[in-house]
Amino acid sequence: MTQDYVDIYKRYLTKFDELFGSLSFEETVRYKGKLIRKLKYEEFVTKWSEYKKVEAYLKEVMTKGATLNDEVNKTYAELSATVLENPKDFLLL
Repeated sequence: MTQDYVDIYKRYLTKFDELFGSLSFEETVRYKGKLIRKLKYEEFVTKWSEYKKVEAYLKEVMTKGATLNDEVNKTYAELSATVLENPKDFLLL
């Protein structure tokens, strides 16, 4: 386990257990309209990295005054649910 994301992953596991109880990694639950499951560390790191990249892209697009792509916005919402983060409203930038 690399140390880069350990604290973020621990926070994720704590939040997951608080919201859904002690579930196995294979069990799925519905969160914010999305079907998700508890992620193992390696899966979490991948999803977290994707989430942060999409978030940075959306911030850049909106600060330039461009139009949001529906597919990118949908991907961001799905990734936000997967890593148990509240998506930012980029229309308010």
